[in-house]
Amino acid sequence: MMIYATIVAALGVIVAIAHSVIGERLLIRPLYAERTDGILADKSTRDIIRAVMHMPSLAWAGLAIAVLINRWQDGTDLMPITAAIIFVISGVGNLLALKRPHPGGLILVAMAVLSLADILTN
Repeated sequence: MMIYATIVAALGVIVAIAHSVIGERLLIRPLYAERTDGILADKSTRDIIRAVMHMPSLAWAGLAIAVLINRWQDGTDLMPITAAIIFVISGVGNLLALKRPHPGGLILVAMAVLSLADILTN
């Protein structure tokens, strides 16, 4: 049954896109729009901050798709276990950092559970 791996892949892509688009529009652009003579005045610093903001999105989408590809190829359980660990660390880290539930953190924890469900059902 590939349903869990498919759901993980879909949620991973959705979370990644939402994280990048919302983060760019609500965090990065307003931050960079403010006049500054400090650390954000340097273009290379801005580029690094932007890259660091988008890297988790790429990792989540890539791992989620890898879970699906692993299931297509009848791979080992190592990929979904690794993905589940990273998803749960990201989700719990998000929840601890914000000190409140956040949709992205909750979805990441759900993706971890679904990655493990993929193992149990195959």
